[in-house]
Amino acid sequence: MASEHADRPRELLVVQVNGTPMLEYDRAQALSPKQRASLMMLDEKLDAGIFLNGEFITSPSEQERVEFMAGHLVSALLEDEEGIAAASCAYLAKVLPELKQVKAGEKDGVVSIELIFDRDYQKELQMKFVPLEKLRSRH
Repeated sequence: MASEHADRPRELLVVQVNGTPMLEYDRAQALSPKQRASLMMLDEKLDAGIFLNGEFITSPSEQERVEFMAGHLVSALLEDEEGIAAASCAYLAKVLPELKQVKAGEKDGVVSIELIFDRDYQKELQMKFVPLEKLRSRH
């Protein structure tokens, strides 16, 4: 039996950590009633305030919510908490419909997160280059 959305193009949000794609969220797939209810409950929890950058924010703005949820998403992926990662990703996809990628990098315990709106995810190619002087020395 074919999916009812089989003819719709995929609208992916890809989350990558240290260059590795960790999670894909397809906006073309409808959320279940339970998932929608979970997102509403998450929004209510955020209404109660969040800790961000070491301080408690009683009425977080949309930007602060996004920053908090992006951090929550990456933390969940790094700690293999799939359910939390999926919910965090769904939240970001809902509030930022133009978001195409979340790119995170971890180095020496410091995590940086970049939200990308202008380009779809494409697998990065690793290429090895031989310095020009080494090529010349072979001849």
